[in-house]
Amino acid sequence: MERWLTKSRVLLGLCGVLLIAAFNRHEPMVFGMFLMLAVVSMLGFLVPWLSLRTMSIQFGGVFDQEVQEGEACDMGLLVRRTAPWPAFMVDIETEWEWASRRIILKQTVPVIRAKQAAALGQLVRFPCRGHYELVAVRMSSGFPLGLMRAQHSLSRPDIQVRVLPLAQAVQWPLPWDIADDPLGELTTRRMGQSFELGMLRPYQHGESVGRVSWRASARAGELVIQHFQQSGSIRLRLVMDLPREPVLGDAESAGENVVRVATGVGDTALAHGAQLFLYLSPEAMKVHDGMALRHALAEAVPTVGLQSTLNQLAQEVAPGEQLAVVVACDYPAAQLLAHLHPIAARGCHAVVCIAPGRSPSGIQMPQALALQKAMTEAGFATVLESTWR
Repeated sequence: MERWLTKSRVLLGLCGVLLIAAFNRHEPMVFGMFLMLAVVSMLGFLVPWLSLRTMSIQFGGVFDQEVQEGEACDMGLLVRRTAPWPAFMVDIETEWEWASRRIILKQTVPVIRAKQAAALGQLVRFPCRGHYELVAVRMSSGFPLGLMRAQHSLSRPDIQVRVLPLAQAVQWPLPWDIADDPLGELTTRRMGQSFELGMLRPYQHGESVGRVSWRASARAGELVIQHFQQSGSIRLRLVMDLPREPVLGDAESAGENVVRVATGVGDTALAHGAQLFLYLSPEAMKVHDGMALRHALAEAVPTVGLQSTLNQLAQEVAPGEQLAVVVACDYPAAQLLAHLHPIAARGCHAVVCIAPGRSPSGIQMPQALALQKAMTEAGFATVLESTWR
């Protein structure tokens, strides 16, 4: 019954009752009440409808833009009004789609003046990373009386916005060890076995005679040990459990914070001159800078499970390398340990980075602490950041 008693139907019913009473009773007061209610109804229904029908959308910006999470995005949209009177308190909704998730961004324009173009989109902020496409633009208004909200859908321009993830600051718990680097890329020199001479020093008792430089010993008159320089580099392999439906695209979820923590880990590694290999699939992608890292993570969706990637890594990692595994706080500890033990047995130092939700609920933080305790007891270093931007 209540769904039939809308404001429009109630006003139309009252107008009809007063009009019939005015004709039956022939009283000027009743007829005046009918006229007043009719004028009010016309203002409440007709003015909002006419205000929206005389507007159009113009686009003067870039069709494909980039912006970080939470930053204002000026899309270059203009709302042009052709009527000779202004429109007040117009609500404008833009609907965006990415990865089967739709979000509606809403803002209210206080006044759109006659025959002028009002800027739209300067205050639009995307709460979560992704590659969004504009799918609808809608306007609504209830001014001046709020009796009815007129709605109008506008033609939409073809606009896409790539939202880059924010980086969660991470304090790395391990020293940045050096691993052998046969390719010699981004190398850090250290002493070892190679054909490039590094230094000579006196022989000490118990050292291998095979490292004695006999020519240098003949010149010096005593046994001299030769040291060679070996190519080495800092290498970090970054693996994460990417969010899936229904938390994919949910800015407050622990799954999306996995991406933010992974961005922070990558920034930390690059700042220390490490070679960074990102695993969004079983195949590694070498990342050279922070912007390339953000571009890769902005549109990342899960294609394979974390287990498949770690099983592949167990065949590739070398001693001295470091592995960062970023998971949500509710990831099963026993399952993660089963994946990490073969990697640790190869001499790779694994660090488990745990991501709770952006606003950790009552159950998320205990889950994160329990997972951290299980990893620590198993001998793995952990990172747990509980303070989010």
